[in-house]
Amino acid sequence: MTRHTSSTYGKRLRIRPHPRVALIMAAALLAGAAFSPSAMAQWQSDTLHRVLDEIEVTATKNVRALSEVPGRVGVISSEELSLTPAATMADALRNVSGVNTSNSLGFFTMRPSVTVRGLSGDEQSRTLVLVDGVPINNTDTGGVNWNSISTANVKQVEVYKGPGSSLYGSNAMGGVINIITRTPVEPFSASAGVSYGTFNTWRSNLSLTGRATDQLTVHLHGFLTSSDGYNAVPENERTEPDFTVPQYIEDAGLHSRVTWAISELAEVTAVYDYFQNERGEGIVIIEPGRYRNFDMNRVRLSVRGERNAFRYAMNSFFQREDYFRVSDRGIPGQNYSRFDVESDRDDMGVTLDLFHDAGATHALTGGFEFKLGSVDGGDFYQTSDDEVINRGKMRFLAGYLQDEISLLDRRMHLLLGLRFDHVTFYDGYFHATEGIMFRGDLLANYNDDNIESNSWSTFSPRIALRYNPSSVVNGYVSYARGFRASILDDLSRTGIFRGRIKIANPELGPETLDNFEAGLELRPFWRLSISPTLFYSHGSDFLYFVSFEMPDGSQVWRRENVSSVRMGGAELDVRYFLSDALTLTASYTRYQSEILSFPDQPELEGKELTYTPRHQARAMLQWRNPIADLGLTVHFKGSQFSSDDNNNAAGDGTPEIDAWTTFDLMASRRFFDSFSAGIQVIDVLDNRYLETIDIMSPGRMIHLSFSYDFSR
Repeated sequence: MTRHTSSTYGKRLRIRPHPRVALIMAAALLAGAAFSPSAMAQWQSDTLHRVLDEIEVTATKNVRALSEVPGRVGVISSEELSLTPAATMADALRNVSGVNTSNSLGFFTMRPSVTVRGLSGDEQSRTLVLVDGVPINNTDTGGVNWNSISTANVKQVEVYKGPGSSLYGSNAMGGVINIITRTPVEPFSASAGVSYGTFNTWRSNLSLTGRATDQLTVHLHGFLTSSDGYNAVPENERTEPDFTVPQYIEDAGLHSRVTWAISELAEVTAVYDYFQNERGEGIVIIEPGRYRNFDMNRVRLSVRGERNAFRYAMNSFFQREDYFRVSDRGIPGQNYSRFDVESDRDDMGVTLDLFHDAGATHALTGGFEFKLGSVDGGDFYQTSDDEVINRGKMRFLAGYLQDEISLLDRRMHLLLGLRFDHVTFYDGYFHATEGIMFRGDLLANYNDDNIESNSWSTFSPRIALRYNPSSVVNGYVSYARGFRASILDDLSRTGIFRGRIKIANPELGPETLDNFEAGLELRPFWRLSISPTLFYSHGSDFLYFVSFEMPDGSQVWRRENVSSVRMGGAELDVRYFLSDALTLTASYTRYQSEILSFPDQPELEGKELTYTPRHQARAMLQWRNPIADLGLTVHFKGSQFSSDDNNNAAGDGTPEIDAWTTFDLMASRRFFDSFSAGIQVIDVLDNRYLETIDIMSPGRMIHLSFSYDFSR
């Protein structure tokens, strides 16, 4: 384990632009460009209209038109992303129906959570996230560091909704999000951008891409973020003495890729990603105060090729996240204590996918996967000699087979898939100094130097059918089973979790989800598409945090396999092309979740799952015109529970976290051929809201941006 030392930080100068001043500056800038003859000549009537049959996706690991995929897929193109007012990738995904984000601090959130299809919004491990087809969820927490993904480096995002375990195994229980990065298309291109805004926030990025030869391409993308931040604790939640301060940000990231097309049978791609992230937690009792540091390195080597009707793709990857946190409590000179959390989280693996087109009817896909995840972490007290150590490893072995069958002159598409996974938890270790965590002997039984190993196997089937009788109406039905293995943190670590004591449960088994789904695609005329979806899911051995009362009356938390839960819902997506340059997109999602059976705690039966809003709605207007490119989004998120008993969510008798609505706006303009400028306003109406029980959103944030494309 890498040991760290904390460093102090100085006070930052806060320069907060007044909203009216920023708006006037942006309007003057855009108006000046609008009346420039060269700007008028530059503008072209590029349309946002994209015929759905022309969008290629990888929901089946094969390149397919959406009209051939027997399932619901949301796609965000780079063109749409450029017109979406969003500070981070997690923000942009809020515009996809069926997606639930837990990101109340905006880009100040340390680890945003993005989930699909009504599963608890604070459980990232139930939704698999890929970058260029390679998983980035870590095995220790199941989390994803969304802040490491720069929106300026994204070509397309694909969101497959519903269980994807028949192809991707664990973590794909609720859905799969695949982020596809940009690839070089020109001999040389370079671009740079910078933005400044509320809370003295600076963001910058630089991209260099090129083709050294017809066979060799290189791509580099780097970004920096710095912000003084804001105080996220509501004033009525602050106590005396008040140690709350703004939560600052210091981010730096690099994405580098080299591709060598040796021959038709071998194209080799090497990728190295680095991300360093320090974020203040908004509490300073004694300098340096509470903060977290994520230091991540990710390496990927892939080889792919094809000949005639055969193709293959092999990916090997390694990801190391060094996590460091300063945590303290109490009052100096009285009961003050501090401990530093350190964790080395490693994830590595190899996947092999094989493809064969057997004539015009069958497309066979098969493959194998090996993955290993581990954690070596601990809490090291700085105000005493105490320490808490936890370690553990998980190994995944899997194989899968899928057949895509095209019938009736490709108007009908039948998909059959099956995957087998064998998962092993081993080398579990937990040890805590007596007295630091254990009050008397209450938790002494959890101080286990050698945690018992565990293993299990599971099959994940999928069957789906799509029928396209005409261009006006088509639809699909599907059944799929998803599963998720427990995370290492729940299997092996006893410690402090969100201010509570959490005890390990090494006997946890995997949870499974059987999902039934039906959807339609209605296109009464070519400019309008209407896509309703109904789904019902039944979960078995569902993994859920529940509280237990100890003999002394105190409460502890432990992850348990709840016997069964059910989730149902409906989605409605509407897209209307008012013109070639003006698009309106809207969606509504309804969730209903319930714990059906929990014999150990029957009082929880009938309760709703936490952080699962009953209603969500979005609307997005995107308009390209000679004056400026405009994007406007509206988000509504319904009320939700934060406690398993659906009671006292805010600690004051309030049973629920309230619903909220926000408006976001952006405008940008390219002129002088290569130069562009824009303004982005997040939460235009300054509607500060709670998305968790004790963290207030930042409210209105305004950012002015400038970029230059050297290749134009």
